Amino acid sequence: MTTQGKGTLQRLDVYFWAGALIWAGLVFGADSLGILPQIGQANSWSWVFLGAGVFGIVLNFLSQSLSNISNPTAWDWGWAILFLLIGLGAFITFNVPGWLFLIAIGVLILLSAFRGRE
Repeated sequence: MTTQGKGTLQRLDVYFWAGALIWAGLVFGADSLGILPQIGQANSWSWVFLGAGVFGIVLNFLSQSLSNISNPTAWDWGWAILFLLIGLGAFITFNVPGWLFLIAIGVLILLSAFRGRE
């Protein structure tokens, strides 16, 4: 990976966290004003995680499409999908047991370790 590519990747991480924090602020602001849509059992945290997951997935696809940066890691995809599932859980009353998240994180660690050896 070139220095330019690494810098771009780091900027994408900054864009993710900045976008996620701005989204969280907008959600909590809408909730305090009473204009946050109520769908299913969703609360403000459900909206925050849903937005962070969607934003993470969009950034992962964007980083794959740009040739001057490296592809997203298994961790990038894992966190985006985890946030998305947590956010969607309250909208569609979908509950994933905590032990399943632990297994998924373990698999991501193994994938990262095996990819590092290649």
